[in-house]
Amino acid sequence: MIAPPINRATHFSVVWAVVLAVITLVEWRSLDREPMSEQIFLPFIEREVTISIAGVNTEEQPASISGDLPGTGSRENLQTHVQIGFNGPLFLVYFFGPILIFHGIGLLFRSK
Repeated sequence: MIAPPINRATHFSVVWAVVLAVITLVEWRSLDREPMSEQIFLPFIEREVTISIAGVNTEEQPASISGDLPGTGSRENLQTHVQIGFNGPLFLVYFFGPILIFHGIGLLFRSK
């Protein structure tokens, strides 16, 4: 009985799937901890940052030493909102693209 040939494309595909999943989970986890300071390397993870101004009512501020105008009665605070998104179709392209290439190369070598 002849053993079937080893299909390296399947092995490469499994390795690629595991590596991509691990890299995605590690990067997503690091963004959960520090969403503003971490750099995003994967193109299918998106970060949207919005900065809003929230007014805090205070009593009128005294004039500063340099002779500026007195305070306006409200001090503005900046609030940063970070939203992390996941682009599923782009992830599928990155997931299945190399797998199709691996199997295409395997078919080329097998046809010779």
